[in-house]
Amino acid sequence: MLVDIGIVTQSTREFSRKSYTLRHKRLTVHGVENHVASGMSIKEACALERVERRVFYRWKKTLNLLKDNDDAAGETRESEQVKKTYHGHLRSLHHGRVSMLAPKKMQLLRWIFEQREQGVQVTSRAVRKVAERMIPELREKTISAREQIVRRFMKSAGLTHRLGTHTAQQSPKVMEQAARDFMALMRQKVAHMNPDHVLNMDQTPIPFSYHNKRTWDEKGVKTVHTRSSTSDTKRATLAATISMSGEVLPPLLIFKGEKNGRIEKKELPNLPPMCLYAVQKKAWMDESMMLLWIEQCLSPWKATLPPHTVPLLILDSFRVHMMGPIVTKIQSLGIEVQHIPGGCTYLCQPIDIGVNKPIKKALAEHWEDWADTEGIGEGREMKTPSRELISSWVGEAYWTLKTKTCENAWKKKGYEWKM
Repeated sequence: MLVDIGIVTQSTREFSRKSYTLRHKRLTVHGVENHVASGMSIKEACALERVERRVFYRWKKTLNLLKDNDDAAGETRESEQVKKTYHGHLRSLHHGRVSMLAPKKMQLLRWIFEQREQGVQVTSRAVRKVAERMIPELREKTISAREQIVRRFMKSAGLTHRLGTHTAQQSPKVMEQAARDFMALMRQKVAHMNPDHVLNMDQTPIPFSYHNKRTWDEKGVKTVHTRSSTSDTKRATLAATISMSGEVLPPLLIFKGEKNGRIEKKELPNLPPMCLYAVQKKAWMDESMMLLWIEQCLSPWKATLPPHTVPLLILDSFRVHMMGPIVTKIQSLGIEVQHIPGGCTYLCQPIDIGVNKPIKKALAEHWEDWADTEGIGEGREMKTPSRELISSWVGEAYWTLKTKTCENAWKKKGYEWKM
């Protein structure tokens, strides 16, 4: 079916070239028929529905053909597909030209799925090279034509470009099996423990600016400009701790700075008391910062528990978490330490699963509101917020986390800590 033409404008008789879904055509045809049944002429009804009369007749013919096919198909699977087409968002009954890749469709899709099962990135160029090996005639086309053929094939197969959400050195299946084995062991360990006595701590970077990589702009614009702040290298690290019951322990916020320097002596004492604060040369969680977290956060929490209680602390396999002095210090408090296997944190670590994202989202919203009040969109220089602002945003985002959110972070489907 060709693209339909024929929108009637209020001011002119000019037509714009546009395609319409079958659902839109069906509703328009029914609207015209209802107006005619109430006594209007077809011309008046078409004008009211904003469709040319000749287009109305063409659409009606198309829908009658579709209905005839539906009646002939009966209650078969084909009939169900026709019904979906009739009520859906397709714009044509014709499937278009047969792709050059159609004879090798199943082999190509099998190759793509095998690559993705192993976590290997699949690019359009890689698909094109495989298709050229399967169909030598494809090489006779120009590069541009081959790319278009591959792109149309991928779209027709229901595939699209996606941003990676997790990066690992091993196959996802290997990691998933390791995570399942780890969780089977941990479920036995925590089965009879008080949820208040099971903790997870992890670090996440806190940037000083939250520039979205996506923006609304006009169609067809080749260069989409975005702005960054004047100090994008400024950052901090947040050490967050939650219990299986949804309780949160005081957060440790690490800024970039020198020990006994200006930031530590003059700025940190004046920051909002919602967080614990420290400085490190690169704003990283190193051995000294880890010992500080144990002393100021973990130890006071342990002191509130009943005597002879042995809580459990879950850490990932970050090098600092596994250092002998760190593990020994935690165990000396009467706390058991368990490390999550490397590469499995996206499946097993509660803070990675359900806490970091809501915190980052809240911080991004705070930054956007601040940028608006600073008048950045009015041509002013895009500066970064102060440490005091970042501290207040982090504190508010952290302490307003819902208990249910923290509880659900331990319940990822298939990797629940407690069944």
